[in-house]
Amino acid sequence: MRHARRGRACLVALLGAVALSCAGSVRSSKTEDEARQLVPVPVCVQRLPRRAAPGRVVALEASEYWSLLLPGFDARASLLDLKVPDCSGRTTLPGSGKPSTTLAVKPDDLVIGSGLDGFKVVWLPLEAGTSSRTGLLALLRQRDQVLEVYALGTHSVGAGRSRLELERMGPALAVAALEEQCRGSDGERRCSSACTVYLMSSGRLTAGARFPVDQSVNGIVAGATGRGEYRFNASAEYRADGIALSEKLTVSAPGRGELRSFELQRTLRLEGEHLTPSADSLWVQTARQFGLPETP
Repeated sequence: MRHARRGRACLVALLGAVALSCAGSVRSSKTEDEARQLVPVPVCVQRLPRRAAPGRVVALEASEYWSLLLPGFDARASLLDLKVPDCSGRTTLPGSGKPSTTLAVKPDDLVIGSGLDGFKVVWLPLEAGTSSRTGLLALLRQRDQVLEVYALGTHSVGAGRSRLELERMGPALAVAALEEQCRGSDGERRCSSACTVYLMSSGRLTAGARFPVDQSVNGIVAGATGRGEYRFNASAEYRADGIALSEKLTVSAPGRGELRSFELQRTLRLEGEHLTPSADSLWVQTARQFGLPETP
């Protein structure tokens, strides 16, 4: 009888130890998942072409970014062989993977945006100097003597310039690509801009939403003689569940100043790999009502 009690006691102790072990495993797994969200897993790791002095980081040249991200790039001839996959082994760029597809590029036309913790976002435009440009978009970070690349995608712009910013949406990273186009000069100079937000998933950067940021156009103004000016601007706050947008539109007329203004608070809610708007942009609503050009 005494042996049976000892056996049951040992069994209870054993089950308790197994339960504690399993609980510890769950906590460990959860911690690792949270760490992966804060620091994503690289899709490729490339050794830097040269070593930095102790305590310093290698300052990569434009052509070195091309060579590390696109192995098909010939730095001496500034030619890109598109049949060679990118550093992740994927054919991310349009037309890549096809035989005998070689493009001349301008390495110095790359655009770099920086973020916290040493993260960078880099855009390598393929059709530099034309009215429309498409190129490789990469989220990366230098670590010791290697370049870690976390996600790749494509970004396209019209006849304007592009500025890149890295944003945090809770633990996740997002790329905000601002496209700006200007016209006129001096006091008549007007610039319009729109933002495309790229979300990261499974090592890819995909466009989740696009919204106007600054817009201005002349048009017929109700209650005023002649034409007036419509001016729009928006500010964005990045959150874990999406983006909060504060929008304002003002209408003015020559000699009369500001006639009226409108404001709108709306959200782009994060749903998987997309950002769903709670309402149309104030600019788009106004443009449709008065027959004005919408966001490019």
